Amino acid sequence: MNEQIDINELGKRIKRRDEEAFRVVYVEYFSKLQHYAMRYLYDWDESENLVQDAFFTLWSNLDKYDEKRNVVAYLLTIVKNACLKYIRSLKIHDNNQDKMIEAMLFSDLPNEEPDENLQRRLNQILAQLPEKQKEVLLKHAVEHKTLPSIAKELDIAESTAKTHYKRAIALLRKNLQFIIFGF
Repeated sequence: MNEQIDINELGKRIKRRDEEAFRVVYVEYFSKLQHYAMRYLYDWDESENLVQDAFFTLWSNLDKYDEKRNVVAYLLTIVKNACLKYIRSLKIHDNNQDKMIEAMLFSDLPNEEPDENLQRRLNQILAQLPEKQKEVLLKHAVEHKTLPSIAKELDIAESTAKTHYKRAIALLRKNLQFIIFGF
């Protein structure tokens, strides 16, 4: 019997809640699915978690599984979607972290006493930045100018202004995350 017929048969058995068929697919394909997830995440533990969740999702939602569909392809789709969702959440986290850094470092609230250590460290990091990066960062974060208006003012491309800003924030995040976020 060829592998395709076996997979199709296993899919039909899983649809009928056959635990042995589920175990066979789990044992045979868990590692392969984890390697597939690693191509997206580069994180072995998170890949393992997502693949475990994929098997749980399959078993918990068998009413949505079409037994005519290859069960491995179905699991691949679940894993891929979970990876993409995880990556999107990281990007949102990074963007939120950037905004938090800006808010904490360049806050102009009148009643706030700046943390002297944090302020000293910030000044040291700002001194390390190339002049254009520092200028773009300060215009955006302190003067609340948009990147397109900064680009126009400095007579540089908008993409260049964005690059300067992103690089400055990345350096701030790298050097300040232990102080601000405790990790």
